[in-house]
Amino acid sequence: MASNQENQPQIAGAICAPPPQPQTGDVPQPRQPTNLQGLLKFAMEATKLEDAPHESNFQPMEEARRKFLEEALNSLTVDVIEVLLKQIKILEKVDTLNDDDDDSEYTTALDTISDFVCDIDTANDFHKIGGFVIVSPCLKCKSPKVRAQVCNLLAELCQNNAYCQRVVLENGIMPILVEIVEQDPEVSVVVKALYAISCIVRQNTGACAQFIQYKGVQVFLEALKRNEEKINIKICFLLRALCSSQADFKSRVVFVGYIPVLFSLISAPKASDEHVLGLIQKLIEDNAAAINECRQNKVNAKEILENYLSEIKGKVEYSNEEELCNTIYNTLFAQK
Repeated sequence: MASNQENQPQIAGAICAPPPQPQTGDVPQPRQPTNLQGLLKFAMEATKLEDAPHESNFQPMEEARRKFLEEALNSLTVDVIEVLLKQIKILEKVDTLNDDDDDSEYTTALDTISDFVCDIDTANDFHKIGGFVIVSPCLKCKSPKVRAQVCNLLAELCQNNAYCQRVVLENGIMPILVEIVEQDPEVSVVVKALYAISCIVRQNTGACAQFIQYKGVQVFLEALKRNEEKINIKICFLLRALCSSQADFKSRVVFVGYIPVLFSLISAPKASDEHVLGLIQKLIEDNAAAINECRQNKVNAKEILENYLSEIKGKVEYSNEEELCNTIYNTLFAQK
């Protein structure tokens, strides 16, 4: 009859002593651990006894292996501020980088900082230890990888973080980001700049006002004319959010001429269409001026919508786009 111990259920993933093995002599079993080093030794012995088909005796650990494991255990405790200061020191030299130079040291430093500042307290500490001094030089760096990654870092710093958003607004970073969207030839950099702007201005009235002050609305309109899908998605997503959260923002977008450009972007089905159509739908929602502009012959909205619906008919993957398209069409033309 099986013992009670044998019938007890085992916890998934738990480290357990290996089951009794057929023995021809007395082989010592691993001792239950009492500390982290003991746990490591116990796990190694348990695995060895489980995997080896023959008798195996514990041997003293080689010095090199012991040193490696001790360093691995010690590395679990990190002085975050020390790490951040080291990366800041590296990035203080970024303005010396030339076109053909290796930028990996700087991109690695930015990656390392980004790994830590997703924690809001660490993000705030990054500013308090002088970390923002590297932002402007990195944004103006000749390396597109560095420019893209510092934009990503800004997004990580400012996401749902009013403290870092305020720091950005007080240190003249917004106009640099808007200028990147307007002038940078690299799509990957523009997309990351849009990500940073989005994390700064959403749900922040002061940041939105600064974005408008530096003609961000007009710059975004010109960026849409590049008709790059990733750019279209980022811009339309952000503008739709701002139309919902900021008073009079919708009227501003319509006034500067977005509607004809948005309709020109949906001439053929593609991944960004749901975001483009979503922004059109938001603009015409309870907005007589936007509806009237859509009905102008120069926009050609009726024909574009009808052609688009014909293109996606029966395609399940475009069901969201079809729903948005029908909503827009009915708002503009069904009751005209």
